[in-house]
Amino acid sequence: MTKKKNIWKAFKFTNDDKSALDYLNEQKTNLCTITKGILKLEIEAVDSYLDTDPPKMVVIYKVFLIAPKLGDYRVKLFTVIEYYDKGRFPVDMFSHLDNDKIENIKEDSFIDKVSEILFTKQIVKSKIQELYKLSTDK
Repeated sequence: MTKKKNIWKAFKFTNDDKSALDYLNEQKTNLCTITKGILKLEIEAVDSYLDTDPPKMVVIYKVFLIAPKLGDYRVKLFTVIEYYDKGRFPVDMFSHLDNDKIENIKEDSFIDKVSEILFTKQIVKSKIQELYKLSTDK
């Protein structure tokens, strides 16, 4: 009779490092709470690569604003790119509403850069406020 062997013991399944996704998930909860669910964030994580020479393996986090009362209308706000060869940080961000790219964002300034995209770019701020207003109009 063969003894059962757990091949997964060699892996470390604890994680002390926070990723961009961890920080974004915190903001997801905060938005839902402050708007009482009128607006929500959805974060789509995709394992991919950039078609560069040589190709770069990345994780892409797409951040959508969702208006449930408007048939789950979605607006892609920004994308975060995490590079395998760099680890969790630094990351790059791309704002979809104004086509702005912010590169080499370190962990200690990540949330500040997210805030910059959401609150200092008029086109983004206006879209968020517009969706909230449309969702609360009777």
